[in-house]
Amino acid sequence: MNKGNQIYLIKEFFTSNEKTIIINQVNDYLRIFYLSLIKYYSDEQNIKINTSEDDSALGSSNDLFGLKEIMLFSITNSKKLTEVLNIQHKKIIFTDYKNFKKLNSKYKCINGYKFEQDIIYFIRDELKIENDELTYFCKNNPALIISETSKYLINHKYAIDQSMVEEKNHILNIRKSVFEIKKNNLNIKNLYLNIKKEAEYKKLNFLTY
Repeated sequence: MNKGNQIYLIKEFFTSNEKTIIINQVNDYLRIFYLSLIKYYSDEQNIKINTSEDDSALGSSNDLFGLKEIMLFSITNSKKLTEVLNIQHKKIIFTDYKNFKKLNSKYKCINGYKFEQDIIYFIRDELKIENDELTYFCKNNPALIISETSKYLINHKYAIDQSMVEEKNHILNIRKSVFEIKKNNLNIKNLYLNIKKEAEYKKLNFLTY
């Protein structure tokens, strides 16, 4: 595996002496993607991920009762972020791009905007899967990478989940309707209803992940 890529940095973090890794959270879907990778490597190394952000837990031993543990934080507040960066506990921090840019040269960082490269490396270099259709699907649905690659590793073949295709087509049809209404200056009420329908459908779709 190329030691310069981000997948290697994530994997190496679990066995290295590094105390901190920072991930630029671009959106909720990519947050799920990187959380999936964290879970994958933490299970591989039998390391517990502690999502508690109670300040009282920050001083706890990393090897309490012999259990290795990594803290997981989601922080955008600069003051709070500075406080967490100063603790010696091993930690993974999700933050926004503004903080990411400030800290990029000081800490090990993962840029969420490079997620497509990370997907390719994870599938081809880590899992040793050579399947363009699977890779393409995961690049368009990063939050599903573990479930989709797991299915492939069990069956050694891959077919796109038709229900996913139908969902995407449904959203596409709604967007086409919105475009046509805007283009032809049609009923403003229909425009509102279609935009609302798309928002509700995407919200429901996200909740199923």
